Amino acid sequence: MKKILLVDNSKLIINVLEELFLEKNNFEIYKAKTLNEVEQLILSNNFFIAISNLVLPDALNGELLDTFKNANIPTIVLSSKIDDSFMSNIDNLNIIDYVSKDSIHGLENVYDLAELLLYIKDTKVLVVEDSNVVAQQIKATLETLFLKVKTVPNGDEALNELKNNKDISMVISDYNMPKMNGLELTRAIRKDKTTSSLPIVIISSDNNPQQRIKLFKNGANDYLNKPILEEELKSKVLDTFSNIKKIEDIQSFNKIFDENIITSSTDIKGNIQTVSKAFCKISGYEKEELIGKSHNIVRHPDMPKCLYEELWNTITKGQTWKGEIKNLKKDGTYYWVKAVIEPKFNRNGDITGYFAIREDISDKKRIYELSITDGLTSLYNRRYFNDTAHNFILESVRNNNTFAFILLDIDNFKKYNDTYGHQDGDDVLIKVANSLKTTFKRGDDQVFRLGGEEFGVLISSKTKLNIMDLVEEARLNIEKLNIKHEKNTPLSVVTASFGTLIISLGNNENIKVEDIYKKADEQLYKAKENGRNKIEYLEL
Repeated sequence: MKKILLVDNSKLIINVLEELFLEKNNFEIYKAKTLNEVEQLILSNNFFIAISNLVLPDALNGELLDTFKNANIPTIVLSSKIDDSFMSNIDNLNIIDYVSKDSIHGLENVYDLAELLLYIKDTKVLVVEDSNVVAQQIKATLETLFLKVKTVPNGDEALNELKNNKDISMVISDYNMPKMNGLELTRAIRKDKTTSSLPIVIISSDNNPQQRIKLFKNGANDYLNKPILEEELKSKVLDTFSNIKKIEDIQSFNKIFDENIITSSTDIKGNIQTVSKAFCKISGYEKEELIGKSHNIVRHPDMPKCLYEELWNTITKGQTWKGEIKNLKKDGTYYWVKAVIEPKFNRNGDITGYFAIREDISDKKRIYELSITDGLTSLYNRRYFNDTAHNFILESVRNNNTFAFILLDIDNFKKYNDTYGHQDGDDVLIKVANSLKTTFKRGDDQVFRLGGEEFGVLISSKTKLNIMDLVEEARLNIEKLNIKHEKNTPLSVVTASFGTLIISLGNNENIKVEDIYKKADEQLYKAKENGRNKIEYLEL
C-alpha cells in the first residue's frame, strides 16, 4: 500500500482529505502540520506523493516545497489563491499539479488525482519528436506523473518501437517530422490491429483547422499547439488516462455483472434482446438460443397464469413489478428467482421495452419446498393446503371464476396394504398422485396429498361444467391405471371416490377453509356409501 503525506495547518482540510482517502482505503495516510513534522516523517518513510499547502507557521518562504523537491517526493499543491505570483513560486519544482482547497470539489479532485497516479504509475508512453530539446522537455514533464517515457526522432522508429513493445499505452507525436508526418503516423498506427485503439496526441506549431480535422478524422485523440504549455500537456495526458481508467472500470464492472447477475432485456412484446452470461448459465441455454425468443421459453408450467397477467398489467402501465418466479431450464429441471422487472423509456416517455434483474433463490425455495411437499408423492402436503387454500379462493373470486375443492380417497386402501404389502401400497399412492398431476395440469390447479390415501385438489375454472368434466376424467384415469386390487369389488382394480364442493360466483369469498374441507368430506362419505368409485357434488 502506497504512503501519502498530507500537510496543512488547517485541521479541517486535513480531516476532509483523510476521510476521502480512508473511504477507499487504497493508501496509507500520514499527516503533518509543521515543517519539523514533515522532515521527521520523510526520514522514516518512503512517500508515494505529498499533498501539501505552500506555507506553514515554521515554513513561510517556500522551504516546504524545497524539502519535498530535495527528498524527490512528487507533490500536489493545495492553495487558496492561484495567481501569477503563485505560478512563479512553484515553477521548476517537482509539482504534479495544484488545486484549490477552498471547496470540496477541489479536495475531491485531489483524491481522484492520487488514484489516477497510482493507476498510471510506470505506464509506458512513446514520444515521437525530432527536436531533442522538445523531446526532453516532454519527457521531464511526463515523468512527474510517474510515467515511463521513451523518445524516438521519427515515425519509422516509432512504428518499430510499437512493434517490439506491446506495453506502450500512449503516443505523443510531433506533426512536422522527417520521413513521416503526424497524420501519416496516426494512419499507420490505426491500421495495425494491435495498436488501433492506442491513444494518440499530436503536437504542432501550425495552428491549421484543416490539419486538426484531418487528424481527428484519422484517429488522433487530442491536439496540442507549440510551444507546449506544461500544464496543458499534463492535463491532456491525465484526461486521456482518466477516460481509459473509467472505461476499464466500467468494463470490469460489466464483466462481473454479466457473469454473476441474472439479467435480460426485451422489446415491448417480450422478445428477448439481451441476456447475461449468468442468465445463460442458470437456464442452460446459449445466448443464441435465447435472443429473439419470447420469455415463455423459460416459463414453468407450475406458475399460475394470473401471475403473468399481473406482471404484464404492472409493467405495461410503466410501473415496476417485483416477485418470485419458478423458471424452466433447458434440461427440464427448474430454478427459482426473485425478479425485479421495469419498463425502459425513450426521451418522450414512451415504453420501448423491459429490463429484468433476478436473484437466484433456488436453494431457499428448495428448503421451503421440502417443508411443503409430501416426501413420497412429491405433491403439496397438508401444511401447504392450509397456507394456500384461502388465497386460492380469493383469487378465483377476483378473476370471476368458479372455485372447486375436490377431496378423494383410494377405495379399500387398507385392504390393499393388507393383501399386497405396504411397499406396493406406496407404489399405488405414487401412481395415483402422478395420474392426478396429469389430469389437473393447468398452471392454476393445485394437487395435495392430505394424509394417508387421501388427496385434495384446488381448481379454478370459468364454468362448473368444465370442473365436473375434469373430476370425471380424474376418476376414470385412476381406474384406467388398471392396478390389480382383488378386494375392491366389483372392478377388482384400484379406484377412488370423490367428494366435490363447487362454489360459484357470489359472496363466498368469506368462506373458511375448514368449512370447505368439511363439506367436501361429507360428499366423499356419500360417494363411499353409494358404492365407491363415485363422485358426489355440492354446489354453493
